[in-house]
Amino acid sequence: MRIHINITVNRAVQILLLYMFFAILSISFFMPLFAVFVTGFIEGATLRTVGFALAIYAVTKSVLQIPIARFLDRIKGEKDDFYVLIVGAVVAVIYPFALLAVSKIWHIYLLEMFAGIGDAFLMAAYYSLFARHVDKGSEGFEWSLFSVGGMTMSGAIGAAIGGVLADIYGFHLLFLSAGIINLIVSFVLIYLYPMLDGQRPVALPPFSPIPKNPTTKP
Repeated sequence: MRIHINITVNRAVQILLLYMFFAILSISFFMPLFAVFVTGFIEGATLRTVGFALAIYAVTKSVLQIPIARFLDRIKGEKDDFYVLIVGAVVAVIYPFALLAVSKIWHIYLLEMFAGIGDAFLMAAYYSLFARHVDKGSEGFEWSLFSVGGMTMSGAIGAAIGGVLADIYGFHLLFLSAGIINLIVSFVLIYLYPMLDGQRPVALPPFSPIPKNPTTKP
């Protein structure tokens, strides 16, 4: 019996997956160690501080992301999604650098609110763009690539690397590395812009090389 496996995804999805992989990898350098950083380096901070900080992030993101997504859905075209994605990506770049300046409890609360706002913008736009560019007939496979590669494996790799680096060099290197990686991978999103509104990369046959400009009418 011949097994036919399509492991090729279109270029727009590749760009989105590549961005998310490195964005999650970089933030995972220090997020598993977030409680250690907060309690060890911020005067007066306790585990309660960590809990409140993460709650502020989660509530801020949850309150904003759904209205932002609804707003994007009502606007025709994808350019608005792209601009909102960039706003979120910029916040993701600023966040680890800003952690270098944190010294008070209220700093971490404010910064987590800032991160929640940024992730609300980022993920609302990201899901919208990803859903529109997923290849028909490969939805489960490509969403699984997002889940496994873009979120799970990247987080595991980032956590492992971050633990080693923090043990040897401390948190400052983690924050700098995360910010720099996030900044570099953000430029990948520029290549997504020409693929918006109208033209769509085609789903390519199994194991085929990616042509320079694969497009088809939506």
